[in-house]
Amino acid sequence: MRLLIVDDGHYIVEYLKHLLDWNNMGVKNIRTTTNPIEAKQLLDQAYIDILITDIRMPEVSGVDLLEHVNKNKLRTKVVFLTGYSDFEYTQKAIRLGAVDYLLKPVDKDDMEKSMKKVLKQIEEERLKTNIDWKNFDGLGYLLSVISGHHSIPHDYKLYDDALASETYCFFQVPTARVNDEILLRDNSGGVEHFIWSTDTTIAGIVLKSCTESLANRIDTLTFSDSFHFHQKNTVRHNFYQFFYNEHVSAGEFEWLRDRVVFPNLETGSWESFRKTLLKMYAQMLSGKQKITFLMELIHFLYFTYCQLQASELKDWIFNQLNHPDATFHSILIAISQMEKDIRLSNDDMINAVHAYIADHLSDALSLDELGRVVHLHPVYLSKLYKQETGENLSNYISMKRLEKASRLLIDSNLHVIDISHLVGYKKPQYFIKLFKEQYGTTPQQYRKIRLGRDANG
Repeated sequence: MRLLIVDDGHYIVEYLKHLLDWNNMGVKNIRTTTNPIEAKQLLDQAYIDILITDIRMPEVSGVDLLEHVNKNKLRTKVVFLTGYSDFEYTQKAIRLGAVDYLLKPVDKDDMEKSMKKVLKQIEEERLKTNIDWKNFDGLGYLLSVISGHHSIPHDYKLYDDALASETYCFFQVPTARVNDEILLRDNSGGVEHFIWSTDTTIAGIVLKSCTESLANRIDTLTFSDSFHFHQKNTVRHNFYQFFYNEHVSAGEFEWLRDRVVFPNLETGSWESFRKTLLKMYAQMLSGKQKITFLMELIHFLYFTYCQLQASELKDWIFNQLNHPDATFHSILIAISQMEKDIRLSNDDMINAVHAYIADHLSDALSLDELGRVVHLHPVYLSKLYKQETGENLSNYISMKRLEKASRLLIDSNLHVIDISHLVGYKKPQYFIKLFKEQYGTTPQQYRKIRLGRDANG
């Protein structure tokens, strides 16, 4: 969150800047100014979550700044610093929607109480925004938080903000009973998207405030230390400590980043991909290194290839990963299956392209048009087609057009110019040139030769 402190007294601004542990409250960016005109510009230029401002200043007052916030429909929460003589100003500020006001000189406890009030309002408003919790991918979110690699983009900003203010714990029920999952979902504090069940285990994340109630209902339930999602190193440390009893430091993730770069897997390079994985895995000497490597691989596969089944991932993460060698073997088997599925899928796309070409030989048939048929970028379609068939797509189209032209020359009395148009060539001379290159003779000669043979036969 971003905080802006405005007061025409420099020493007051500095005092407030260091009054609280702002970082611990989730305030990562603090701007200060003694110039209220500059403050108005800052409000316009950068989204400010919280404005703490003196209520009376020369030229532009704190009330003026609040009116500016309201006029421009900014979501900035405003807290005023006032003196006993500012009663009328303060009344107006409250009417205009100020969250709170503090009497000068500002006491640390009063400021802390006021900020908690502000943060609560911000959180309530964020939760009311149109966040699609129904389709929220809790497993993907967890993987993005605990991963040491950041090369794969994830658009979780809205969820980051909504989840930032709460305290959470990992949990696990190793021998779950039939009703345990129902109890967990009904008493998780509304975070059902963080509850995952496998054949033998239920695991996931719940609000810390719910842990005592749940522990009283489920005997085998255990919890990790608490964490906030914005403290990613803490989340990662707790995750590995709780589920795998491994202490993973930030330095060990740096070591992993230096040695593990997953290749951009393209169709046709699966065998090379497997060899690369085997080579990288061989460098992992300890159980801890193997487990962290496999979690990074799971993260990479999950966000790169949607063919992976969620049930497989949950089983790897919450059941198998304590036995990394067996898990790695299971992942390699899943990759082989993905390869088969993708190849089948590619065959379907090639067949769809062929069918469309057959029905539209008289059209221009651009790569853009064919790409739209199978929902692929035209450049990727061209590359994929060459990889799967060994020939260029343009050559295939030309071959099919000339094949149709050869049949029309024999089966119809159409002029060569008409046949040229029917197979997609608007310039007959170009059509005749291509036809001669393919069949060794002009269309007219081809017709004469073939019909002569048929008559003699």
